[in-house]
Amino acid sequence: MKAIDRVRKGYNHCWDIFQEHGGYEFNDEMLYQLQGLQQSIDECEDEDDYEHMMDEVIKTKAWFDWVVKMILLKEAEPESLYC
Repeated sequence: MKAIDRVRKGYNHCWDIFQEHGGYEFNDEMLYQLQGLQQSIDECEDEDDYEHMMDEVIKTKAWFDWVVKMILLKEAEPESLYC
């Protein structure tokens, strides 16, 4: 798979998470991450640029995956009896 395709796949993964989980407490941060990633992608001109983008895409994708975990943990928080 070409680097441009992997970059697009990673960006789309992040966008899908935003579409599904946006509106929660991480909404603004997710939007900032998507905008920053899109701006970096827009600066790519050739396959080498996309190859160098992969590190940024991987880190951004990992952050989005972490957000999903945090949201799911908060949704599954058990009731506190003694507060």
